Amino acid sequence: MPKAKNRLTPQEQRKRFEAEVRKRVDAGELSPTDADAALDNLVRKAVAEKLHPFGRGT
Repeated sequence: MPKAKNRLTPQEQRKRFEAEVRKRVDAGELSPTDADAALDNLVRKAVAEKLHPFGRGT
C-alpha cells in the first residue's frame, strides 16, 4: 500500500515539527544537550572517515 502524501506546506511542516520537539523536550523525552553532543559525535566520525578512509594505522 503506498504511503499517503504529505499535504502540509513547508511552513506547516515546520510548525508541526517545532511543536513536537517542544512537547518532547517538556516531557523529558528529548534533551537538546544530548542531541547536540550526538550530532557532534556523528560529524567527527564522518570527518575522520573522510580524512582517513582506511584507518589511521596505514
